[in-house]
Amino acid sequence: MLVATVVASGCLPLQPRRGLQTTPPAVNTLTLVGQFSIPPLGRYPDAIGLPFGGISGLATDPHGDLLGISDAQRGGRIYRFIIDGLGGALRVAPVDFIPLANASPESVSDHEALVALPNGSYLVASEGTGREPRRPPAIDEFDRHGTHLGRLPLRDRYVPEPTGPVTRGARGNAGFESLTLSPDLARLFTATETALIQDAPPATFDAGTRARILEYAVHAGSYRPAREFVYNIEPIEKPAFKPALFINGLVELLALNRTTLLALERGYVEDEAKTGASTNTIRLYRVSLAGASDVSSMDSLKDRSDVVPVTKTLLLDLSRVPGLSPDLAPSLDNFEGMALGPRLPDGRASLVLVSDDNFRASQRTWFLVFAIE
Repeated sequence: MLVATVVASGCLPLQPRRGLQTTPPAVNTLTLVGQFSIPPLGRYPDAIGLPFGGISGLATDPHGDLLGISDAQRGGRIYRFIIDGLGGALRVAPVDFIPLANASPESVSDHEALVALPNGSYLVASEGTGREPRRPPAIDEFDRHGTHLGRLPLRDRYVPEPTGPVTRGARGNAGFESLTLSPDLARLFTATETALIQDAPPATFDAGTRARILEYAVHAGSYRPAREFVYNIEPIEKPAFKPALFINGLVELLALNRTTLLALERGYVEDEAKTGASTNTIRLYRVSLAGASDVSSMDSLKDRSDVVPVTKTLLLDLSRVPGLSPDLAPSLDNFEGMALGPRLPDGRASLVLVSDDNFRASQRTWFLVFAIE
């Protein structure tokens, strides 16, 4: 059964991108070549604009421009960025933004990821809310002006009960944090940040958990749910301090082709004593769907030992990257977004990571640029 079956109005021109060599055939080694941060609590435009921050996802549009989605609670925004100084002193700055209309009068925006379509529209993933009435995760389409056009279908196993006891669905604020298109535009992928309620408990210091990767396939000019795969999330690293809040989850995906993805895991442990010792764990994996079980027919993964998960290969542990700014290392920051960047002066492809400052004075919007070897 599918719910939220309002399909975007108008057919999407889903021809493969041409003329842009943005997707490398393989990603094996990443080398840090640039880093830049935007101070918190600023505005865009300066002084008179809306508060800037909350960049939770990145994407590259068909022209090769870098886009970022903000999860501002007073209405999401898509920013367009310029990147200068790839051969030297990196600089990243917003140059434009599109305000996104609410999908419905009762909607609470919590936009976490986006992709840009060839027709100028955008698909935007939202993670859902845990406050009653609970909102399920969603993938919405917006036109180039930010007008809401429709919502992609979603299997009902992802939808929690709106009120009362919750026995199923995505956990509040832990639904769809990721969104990516395959280079041929034939597949759209998203994932739950952590396990569905009926699948498993969230990751702990002693055990990981099972998230789901959702594959959407082209259908009648839009996308419809297809296969689903199990993604094993790692256990949380034990800190030296007494923890309060802690989480580890899958926060971004980047499709290199129909079966190979990059996956960004973000862990966070908050210091109960509020001494400033709170830490983030940021790891990047190459993921292969080949040979993994299709679990799209399984409403629950509980006690299912016959499921083959996707294959993960660690590419990058941000805590071990040499040359990070002392303002960023060793506790890192809340990195949630990832996209292919522009070609470097020497011709190599690049990968850009961004952190969400949560509109807090203690955090920053960091951009890290890596050369893809």
